[in-house]
Amino acid sequence: DVDVQVGRILDTLQECGLEEATLVLFTSDHGEGMAAHRWVVKLMLYEEPTRVPFIVRWPGVVPAGAVDDERLVSGVDVLPTLCDYSGVEYPEVTGISLKPLIEDPQAPGRPFLVAELHPDTEDLEMQGRMLRDERYKYIAFSRGRDPELLFDLREDPGETRNLVRDPALYTELERC
Repeated sequence: DVDVQVGRILDTLQECGLEEATLVLFTSDHGEGMAAHRWVVKLMLYEEPTRVPFIVRWPGVVPAGAVDDERLVSGVDVLPTLCDYSGVEYPEVTGISLKPLIEDPQAPGRPFLVAELHPDTEDLEMQGRMLRDERYKYIAFSRGRDPELLFDLREDPGETRNLVRDPALYTELERC
């Protein structure tokens, strides 16, 4: 069980007196469908597979117990964040350091997030891309039954209504 293993790491840091000298960052590469949308796999860009944990712990440095489920972060932010905290220079990468966001709950986050997916390992021409801001998510596939999807995550957090053909949202589509 992952919780037990993470607990063992934290207990060991405490036993060794390293708890206050160690930044712990916990994340994963993707979520699973968990039967949402009648899917049990990760091969879609719905929230369940794309919204993964990003947990940071460093007693005395990172505010304890803070939860931020509004700002957008990505796995590509791990390297710049760890390098920034350790004072190590890093090459220009896609991600951003989350240190300012972690230490200051009022700091502005990124305006949007992009993800991509190759849902068919046998057909690498089949691609999916997602553009998400704090309210809307646009998904485009290279082909398929529903090659474009647009969701209003504020009004429809379960992503059940595809709004891509809603004329009232054409300005949002143009923005994407």
